[in-house]
Parts: sequence; structure tokens; C-alpha cells
Amino acid sequence: MLRQMERSSRRWEKLVFPTLIAFILLAGYGFFMVYSMTRDMSIIAQTIELDFRQDVVHIRDDISSMVEQVEMMQETMATISVKMDPLQEFGPLLAEIKELDDSVGRISGSVDNMDQSVVGMNNSMNNLDDSMYNMGRDVGDMNDSFSSPTKMFKRMMPW
Repeated sequence: MLRQMERSSRRWEKLVFPTLIAFILLAGYGFFMVYSMTRDMSIIAQTIELDFRQDVVHIRDDISSMVEQVEMMQETMATISVKMDPLQEFGPLLAEIKELDDSVGRISGSVDNMDQSVVGMNNSMNNLDDSMYNMGRDVGDMNDSFSSPTKMFKRMMPW
């Protein structure tokens, strides 16, 4: 029985010790992985925090600049408002400008009528040009019709 227990214990030693060593190695590797991941996350958090701080500083500066520009716009608008007040005195001038605009509209209508008259005159001149061309052609035909008999009479005359 002692031998049997020794055999049984050797079998357990062959199985338990390598398993225990493998477990210790895996546990050590797991601890190393958790440690590395924690360290990397710490570095990432510090980097993000630093970048965030710089961005917040830029945003603060941009907002300050924007506030200054809005204040300048407010001053400019106040100045424009003050300068617009005297323009209310131009009411009569604006009425005269409206009358002038109406007069220009009537003149434009007259110019349109004149334009139509000029188009009509242009058409009449084209008709006159055609008539003159036809008259010239008819005179040429008449000259041809008179020239033949006169040539014959010229041959008969002694001088």
C-alpha cells in the first residue's frame, strides 16, 4: 500500500506541479497585461487632459476676442443710428426724387414711342430703297428698248 500511495503521489506530482507552474506563469502574464493597459490608459488620459486644457485656453481667448468684436459692432451700430437721425430731414427731397422718377418713367414711354416711329421710318426707307432699285432697273430696261431703234436711225443718218 505504501508503494501504491507513492505511485499515486508521483502521478499527482507529474500533473499538479506543471499545472501549478503554468498557472503561475499565466497569472504573471495577466498581471503584466493589466499593468501595461493601466499605464497606457494613464498616459492617454494625461495627453487628453493636456490637449483639453490647451483647447480650453484657445476657446477662452477666442470668446474674449469675439466679445470685443461684438462690443465694437455695438458701438458702430450706435454711431450709425446717430448719423441716421438727420436723414429724416430729407423727406421733401425724397418726394422730389419720387416726382423725378415718375417724370423719367413718362420720358421712357415717349422714347419707346419714338423708337417705334424710327422702326417705321426704317421700314419706309427700305421700301423706298426697293422702289428706287426697281425704278433704276426699269429705266435700264427702257434704255435698252430705245437704244436698238435709235442705233438703226443713226446708221441711216449721214452725219
